[in-house]
Amino acid sequence: MFFLFFPLFLFALNLQIDYGNAKKPYEVLTLYDKNKFTCFDRNKTIICEFDKVPITPVFKNKSRYFSIIPKFEDKFRIYIRVKGNYKIFSFNDNLYNNPLITPFKLKKAKKWVIVVNEQFLSKEKNKGLNFYYHHTYLPYVGAIDENLRPVNTQISKDVIKFFEILNSYKKGLDVLNEIDNFVKKYPKSIFIPDILYLKLKILDKENRSEDVISLGKKWIKEYAFNPKLPEVLLLIGSNYSKMGFLSEASYYFNRIITDYPNTKWAYLATIYLADQLYTTGDDKKALNLYKDVLYSTTDLDIASLAASRLAQRYIDKGEIKKAIEYYKKIYKANKKFILKDKIKAYELANMLASHKIYDLAINIGEDLIKRLKKLDDLYEPLLYKLAVWSYENKDYKKSLYFIDRYLKEFPYGDYSDNAKSLRDKILFNLPESNLTKKLNQIEKIIKNYEGEIKQKAIVKKARILFKLKKYDEILKMEDLLNKIPDNIFPDKKEFLLKVKKEALKELLKNKECFKAIKLLKKYKIILDKKWDEEIYNCAMRTKNYEIASRVCNKYLNDPNDEVFIKWMQRKIEALWGMRDYKNLSLAVDDLCSVKKTKCYKYLKYKFFALWNLGEYKKALKVAKELEKFNNFENVDVFIKIVNYALNNKDNLLAATYAKKIIELQNRYKAYPYSPFVDFTFAKYTENRQEAIKVLKDLLNRVKGEDKARAYFMLANLTKDKKYLKECLKIKNSTLWKGLCRDAMDLF
Repeated sequence: MFFLFFPLFLFALNLQIDYGNAKKPYEVLTLYDKNKFTCFDRNKTIICEFDKVPITPVFKNKSRYFSIIPKFEDKFRIYIRVKGNYKIFSFNDNLYNNPLITPFKLKKAKKWVIVVNEQFLSKEKNKGLNFYYHHTYLPYVGAIDENLRPVNTQISKDVIKFFEILNSYKKGLDVLNEIDNFVKKYPKSIFIPDILYLKLKILDKENRSEDVISLGKKWIKEYAFNPKLPEVLLLIGSNYSKMGFLSEASYYFNRIITDYPNTKWAYLATIYLADQLYTTGDDKKALNLYKDVLYSTTDLDIASLAASRLAQRYIDKGEIKKAIEYYKKIYKANKKFILKDKIKAYELANMLASHKIYDLAINIGEDLIKRLKKLDDLYEPLLYKLAVWSYENKDYKKSLYFIDRYLKEFPYGDYSDNAKSLRDKILFNLPESNLTKKLNQIEKIIKNYEGEIKQKAIVKKARILFKLKKYDEILKMEDLLNKIPDNIFPDKKEFLLKVKKEALKELLKNKECFKAIKLLKKYKIILDKKWDEEIYNCAMRTKNYEIASRVCNKYLNDPNDEVFIKWMQRKIEALWGMRDYKNLSLAVDDLCSVKKTKCYKYLKYKFFALWNLGEYKKALKVAKELEKFNNFENVDVFIKIVNYALNNKDNLLAATYAKKIIELQNRYKAYPYSPFVDFTFAKYTENRQEAIKVLKDLLNRVKGEDKARAYFMLANLTKDKKYLKECLKIKNSTLWKGLCRDAMDLF
């Protein structure tokens, strides 16, 4: 026997179809609602009636044996048409909670079950159902040894249990008791810090501030080096703040700001600290702290949080214009932040509209309504208000769109009379010169007439669309326009070419690069030279490097050196994208012969191009030229040479360029290739004193195995046993510490 599951979760109402096979295929349809409802059989159709409409709409659905059709009549009903033999059962409780099943058939129940099969169901008196329990765990095989036998270890069990708890938490289940049991059962598990951190988050959500503070203090004492430390400090501080212990909260906030500067947690601590200052009357300092976060952080959500705090504070102070500017910034950079709380987003849009900031109010409203369902409380009023705001913003076309949509969806809605009045106002009070109205009139002509009149109307429509800059719509009409005779549309070719050019220009202006390049390639459009920069930039952005390269070619014979240099540099970028390394190398030579100075970037391109071509000797010559610039980026060049030398057993070359990398890293205090280059140099250099110096310098920057290795190498170079002793003191080392221990007897 096997089962497949196809659930439809509808909040209060839950429908689930279970598929199975026991000699014959069968299906089980389960309907469950928190309120009792009635199901009855009528001519192979089961009808379920509900006193209340479910808060989420039920959609049509069909399976092998069931056809589910929801209908709104005098009551909400679900019609279930059944194919095959079936039985219907009713229950008031979940069976796994209450094993006692009533023997009486219930007329109203919370749960109804319909079982259907082609031939398998017996007509005899019901003796019960063979239930499949959904709450059992799936079969699991853990770790196995080399003989394919299960390995039963506590470690694997705590891993499984940890992820069970984590998954349950993500599903919104209460896991506090499970966490406490986990801590008791696996006190030495590596997941203890994480499971206790999870408990802290749950306690915080439940506003159990005293428990958060108590557990949090134990946590930071026990796991002082855990990466989640700043998050826990923030939880402690914020809960002290909730309880009104502002000085204690400030201590934790300031600790995070000091110990973890320029991190997400420091910025959040700064915002929370500013909140406290604002509530205690220090407005000026609070506003400055919000601004510090806003202009310092690179985290979009934190910047949005700081900006929203500033906006709210300015609203509190009556400085509406300043507040609105911040809301505009948030919407432009991170609209998801505004929209995550639907009620607050709706209130914000209303507030903006009340201050005649219609563009932003409409933008927020349009984004919000996409996230709402028709039965949501906000949906109907927002739809109507979008029509009103669009009218006030003089966007009559959009206003009509929202009016028509509202009246279609809510013909007898709360605002239907107002919507009809607004529609009449738009239609009858627009000036005759309104292009949208003219377009509507043209559409009626096209719909109602044929022949020459219709053809002239189509041409007129195209010209109006051109004035409205709706070039995409005209291009969709291209086949239709081409069929219109020349005597009706004499400038057809010129008009369509102009449309294509203007469409391309508009796309380039709006930086819609994918569409622009697609249009350019499709119609092979040629624009004036002034558009070459936009075409080049879009071609590079969309990785159409050949188009970018062709644009550059126009300028490579220009007598003006500045023009040549500018476009040859761009040509090199395009060639790199094309992976045309041979021509790139030649182009760099041409560029640098004219540019002469500040050619470092392009010589570096040449080095990597030659390297990719396998012309290593030529590449090494370019590397020599790059050395003259003493630029930190040379480390990326030199590391290639080090690896190449090691692969080819050229130890001297490897040591030489490893030393160059070390010198650059020391000069710029950045160490991307340490300790690899330090060990390479120390191993292969013939200068023992230099090797010793490099290894000693390295000791302060490494730990663990790397530090143990450095001590081991120092011992070999100096023959001094003290380095082996230092090596043996390192705790988190196995391999090199072992070698040090073995070497103690050799000194």
